Parts: sequence; C-alpha cells; structure tokens
Amino acid sequence: MRILSIFVLSALALTSVAQNYTITGKAGEKAEGMQVVITNQDTQVVSHEEPRVTDGAFKVEGTVEDQTLLEIYVGNKRNRAYVIVEPGANVTVDFTQKPVVVTGGLNDKLAAVEKEVNEKGNALNEKIRQYQTEGKSREEITAIVEPEIESIYAVYRKAIDDNKDNMVGAYFLGVTASQFFPSLESLEAVMAEVKYAEKIAALRLERDGYLKAAATQAGKMFVDFTGLTVDGQPSKLSDYVGKGKYVLVDFWASWCGPCKGEIPNLIELQEKFGGDKFTVLGVNVWDEEDKFKAALTAEGITYPQIYIPRDNKDNATDLYGIKGIPQIILFAPDGTIVQRDLRGNAMKALVSEEMSK
Repeated sequence: MRILSIFVLSALALTSVAQNYTITGKAGEKAEGMQVVITNQDTQVVSHEEPRVTDGAFKVEGTVEDQTLLEIYVGNKRNRAYVIVEPGANVTVDFTQKPVVVTGGLNDKLAAVEKEVNEKGNALNEKIRQYQTEGKSREEITAIVEPEIESIYAVYRKAIDDNKDNMVGAYFLGVTASQFFPSLESLEAVMAEVKYAEKIAALRLERDGYLKAAATQAGKMFVDFTGLTVDGQPSKLSDYVGKGKYVLVDFWASWCGPCKGEIPNLIELQEKFGGDKFTVLGVNVWDEEDKFKAALTAEGITYPQIYIPRDNKDNATDLYGIKGIPQIILFAPDGTIVQRDLRGNAMKALVSEEMSK
C-alpha cells in the first residue's frame, strides 16, 4: 500500500520492553456471563483468556510494548468502545453508560475531544432540523451551516496538532482524513508528522475506502469494472467511459430515496445532451435484480445500465471507495474523472458547462 511507504524507517526503531496493562469495566447485569472481546487494529483477537462478565463487571490484563489502540466489546459489536492502552496503564470502561465511557491515561484526552465534537454536532443537527422544517433547500442549509461545520473540523485539527506525539493524534487523523484532505499527497504530508499514524490511520483509511476514493478523484483515470446489462449480458464501464464522450455515471439502488430524488435530474440531462457527446449511465449496486428492473420502469429510466450483482467480486463501489449512494461521477471523453459527488443543480450546471466547451 503506497501510503505506508513513508513509514519504512520505523522498522529501525529501538526494541521496547513489554509491560502489563489492566482494563477494568462495568457491563451491567444484562451482560452477565457474556464474553469480553478485545481486538487490535488488524482485527486480531488479543484477549486470549476469554474474560467474561461476572457480577456485572470484568477485568482484562495484557502486555504491550508501546501505545496501542484496542477495540473492546461485550456480547456483540453494537456495544463497543475504542481504548488506548500504554505500558503500565490502568484503564476503566463503563458499558452501562451511553455512550460508553472510557477513562485513564490518553483516553481522557480522547474523551474530551469527542465530548466537544458531540456537543457541537448535536447543536448543529438541531439547527438543521429547524431549517428543514422552515422549508429551506439542501443548498441553502449547507451554505448557512458551513461555518459551524468548519468549527467542528477545527476541534479535530487542533486535537491532531496537539497530539502528534501520541496515539490521540493518529486516532483523529484516521477519523477525519476523508473530510480534511483533497488528495493522497496532502494526507501523506501530515501523516509523516504524526507518530503512530501507520498503526491507526493507514489501516483505518484502507478499511474505510479512503485510499481508493483518493485514487479516483478529479483528474485521475477511470478504474474499470464488470457487471451485467439489463438483459443479463456482460458489460464493463469501459464499454462507455473513455470512448470519446462525456459519461455521467450514477451509482444507485432501487431502495435508496436520495437516489430516486436525483433520477429526474439525470433524465433531464440525458434528454437535453444525450447523443454522440454525452450519455448518462446508471450503475445499480447493493440491490436485488428484480427490484432493480422494476425500478427502471417505475422511475421512467431509459438511459443505459450496468447491474452489479451482490456476489460480484469485482465490486464497483469498493474500487471507487464508495460508502454511500447516490454517488454520481462525471467522466471526460478520454476517461479521466472530471468531478465526483455531484448532485442536483450543481451537477446540471457542471454538465452544461462541459458540454458548452
């Protein structure tokens, strides 16, 4: 993975001596007898003694050579927390509170940042709900709340800057990278300054699809994938993209309300510009074939489609780092990406601008 190349020299670090750490916790009576599972960032189980909740509580002991981020949960992953352990650390985890409360050492810093972000986020969500009630459009709301969103990002940025020498900075770098950094190169520059980034941020970013999303940003060449036509015949993205015309690709599903909300805009663009220089292409993902085909008729879709079966190993959304739909991408005639994350009037304006060139 390219992003890890800047950390090769870390292998020359001096060997540390493993020391004990202790995690004590509360889980409540309902968790009685449940297993306490602890995994590291490689999702490998590190609690080998299989501790279980006894009298509503538990205790886990282990050894670490350096600061380490662990995930701990009781019963199932819906009830989980992230814990930073250090040599000699004593950490407490209280699963009886919502959200879970983790205290001790660097976890206190982690909790303080998350508390501030949650308070700002809750206040912002309340304002957004009020603006929606007032009938403001998505574009209007975005413009109004942009300064408050930036203030939340500022909290994260300060946490990273203040904790470059410990795992708190690396943790929040992994959480926020997709919002802060427009390119892989800009992210790498910051990661080089943050200790432990290779242990947390790089692995997290790979799992979250950021690396693939960064590799398919504006100016990058398209990545090909294979699916099926409406008639069940093999079809590739390269059958449309890179063939000398603009292609507006819509990743969508029949069950997705926001996806359906964009379909009239896509139909409008196809009717206005469709031909030798432009086409809309639907890529149906995370869907059932019969529901996909029914939606074509129900929504009045006539532009071409590629259906991606759920069991398709060549997963289109993974290749583009897509975690939510609709994801609409405009490709230039030579196959390079013009822009991702297109919606509504901004999408129509961009297509009109490109078609006027």
